[in-house]
Amino acid sequence: MKTFTLKKLVALCTVSLFLTACGGGGGGDSSTGSTTPPAQNTDLFTAKAKKWTIVPAANQSYCYDIDTQKEIDCAVADWDLKFAMGTRTPSLFTNSGVSGSGSGGALYSPFNATWTDLLKEKDATQGGAIPDAAWIKDAYSNAFMDTASGKMSSFFEYDLFGDHRMSPNFKVFLLTTDKISTSVTGTAEKPVFALQIVNYYQGTASGYMTLRYMDTRTQEVKNLTVNATSAWQYIDLSTGTYSDKADGNWQIAFNRYNVQLNTTAGSQVVAQPAGFYDENNAVVLTKFKDSNAFSDTLADLKNAVNATGIKWTSNSITSLLNPTFQGTYPAKLSYGWYNYYPTLQAAQADGLQAAHMLKANPDQATIIKGNTGKSYARMHLADLSYADPSSNASQTTWTFEFDIQPAK
Repeated sequence: MKTFTLKKLVALCTVSLFLTACGGGGGGDSSTGSTTPPAQNTDLFTAKAKKWTIVPAANQSYCYDIDTQKEIDCAVADWDLKFAMGTRTPSLFTNSGVSGSGSGGALYSPFNATWTDLLKEKDATQGGAIPDAAWIKDAYSNAFMDTASGKMSSFFEYDLFGDHRMSPNFKVFLLTTDKISTSVTGTAEKPVFALQIVNYYQGTASGYMTLRYMDTRTQEVKNLTVNATSAWQYIDLSTGTYSDKADGNWQIAFNRYNVQLNTTAGSQVVAQPAGFYDENNAVVLTKFKDSNAFSDTLADLKNAVNATGIKWTSNSITSLLNPTFQGTYPAKLSYGWYNYYPTLQAAQADGLQAAHMLKANPDQATIIKGNTGKSYARMHLADLSYADPSSNASQTTWTFEFDIQPAK
């Protein structure tokens, strides 16, 4: 099992190194993924086959505490896994990042680990060989956060020059405070801003976001450096000020490379144009090397007022537990934990009686870390059933199974 986990860590290395760079621009632990962890002869997953059964109502959330092996009120801080039901399908979250105040996270997408393999594991931490950065926290997803590609950020490229630093791509973003309007010039009351993130460092220290921006009405270009090294900083582009308090008139906030928008104030964003990439979205290294990049891309910022076909996007929350589906319509679509069958033919091929039904994938799995950061659980969706097997609209019952490694 150790071979399986460490091989997976190679795939996680991109994210781990990205997070290391955010801590100061230095290199990561070169031994990660290459040093054999200490042999673990004692099985630390001592709480076996714990079941959590949910009979969800639409648009309701349910939470589980792996320490007590019980469902828990999502309003309290001690939850470890959240099951947020939509109208027919759920999203899963860990108590981490922007989803909660805890120190949780997930080690695998359900597409990248199997219950069969994880059952061979004796220690979720591999004797301490798995770095904390490998436990992926829930994060905001918007035009700034390139979660679809796995890069996490859409305004920097990491380690282009072998120095574990982040290089700005000078991509232009348009940020509106009026999500109803597609105008890129805005009004005095509801302005639109064009901005670029042009630096992530102050000297050798990381976490200092430098913005070059303008109100598209006046096109007066301004610069602002934000100390986002340790907490969210909420920025009011109208006044060029920022604070660690989310009150007043802010439009955008940074916490290191993480970005969120003030959706209450109508903030939404779109990226335009593409930055230092070719038509295949591949890095054009010469542009990143160009010492005149800052001055040469000023025209891109100003030309943003001519953007057309605007489709604003807002915050959503992404979790490693909610991967993009795999498959091609009208065949079955896999969401990792379960399959969705859009047609009767596809459903019947897997033993179901109606179209638009779901079926558990019990061998897909993950390991999560609890909210305290000291306990762990491997988990899978063991069963998914319908009150009426012939009706996709009937009540569903979801049963997750956990093996738990309690806190020491």
